[in-house]
This record gives sequence, C-alpha cells and structure tokens, in this order.
Amino acid sequence: MSVNLNQLPIPDWGLRCPRCGYRLQGLPSHRCPECGTRLNMPEIVQPWTRLRDPRFTGRELPLPDFGLTCDACQRSLVGAERHACPHCDEPFDPFAHHPPQRWFPVDPQIHYPLPMQTIELVLRTEQVPYVVHDTHTALGVPGWRLLVPSEFYFEFLWLTQQALQQLGPQPAQNRDESWECRHCNESNPGGFDLCWNCQAAR
Repeated sequence: MSVNLNQLPIPDWGLRCPRCGYRLQGLPSHRCPECGTRLNMPEIVQPWTRLRDPRFTGRELPLPDFGLTCDACQRSLVGAERHACPHCDEPFDPFAHHPPQRWFPVDPQIHYPLPMQTIELVLRTEQVPYVVHDTHTALGVPGWRLLVPSEFYFEFLWLTQQALQQLGPQPAQNRDESWECRHCNESNPGGFDLCWNCQAAR
C-alpha cells in the first residue's frame, strides 16, 4: 500500500516547511509560498508521518492472518468467519491483546526470528508510522526499539506474519550452545534471544 509523496495538493500530513515552518497542507505546488523554499517531499516526510489509514481495523471477517491463536485449543484463528474458533467454537475477541496506549513497543522476542532491522524495513516500505526509541538493557547496554501507533496494530501483526512466511521454517535452536550475532558478530550465551551488544534478535 504505497502513497505518492509528491501528490498535489499536499495532503494533511501535518508537515511544515523545514526552513520557515509554514504549514504545507493544501499547497498546489512543491514550493513554500512563505519563503520560496523548494520542497523535497521524500526528505520532509519522516518515518513517524501518518500518510494513510491502517489497512486493517481488527473487525475484518473472515479473520486475516494476524498470527492469533485460540486460547482454548491453541490452533490458528485465520479464516474464522465469526468471532468463534473455527476448530473448537470457543468465542474470541481480536481486541483482547490490543495495546491500550497510543503507541505500542515492538517486542523482538514476540516477533522472533525477525530482526528489528527487518521489522523497521517492512514498516518503512509499507509506510506504517514508527519511532525509533533509544533504550538500555538490564546490563546497561545501549539499544533501541520501535514504537508503532496502536491504530496500526493489526496491520503490524499482518505484516510480520507475511515477513515470517517469507523466511520459511526456522531450524530449532540449541539453548545450550552459544551463538554469534549476525549483525555485530558478538558471542552470546545460548539462553539469550537478543544479542546483549546490539539488541538484534537471535
């Protein structure tokens, strides 16, 4: 789902001229009428800019592949034609785990084996807003995580499922053997799912 960044008039994306701060909504050209600056839209648009509505609301039926499973029988809820498990008929609420906050943090352990860099690339490619948030591990090592608007929660789930399908089946990990991070080449204990050095997923 791609949005043309150079469309005119400029949509209401909350953008302002980088030189004088003039509001860009509704301008018929890519030149600021206040200061004359030529507007390079791909440079002005930031990863957190909301360019479009979410693709999914969570109310879609049959249920898309959000990676949701039935609490009762643990089987996939994909394709459910009503809010009941297609395998055991147990009722379910797709919003049961929907984040209550305005922005939700991406948890790399939940979306393993997708590295955070892959998730960020998917979000950028699909023009899903996100913010990179600096953080620290329990050991005090600098790291980062992504924050995504909660209104894009179900699209985020769908996109990560698509990315996981493209990866294909992953070999089982031996939890006793150490492993080397493919991003920074640091050695990690077998029980770590995240690199202690760069926070990349195993």
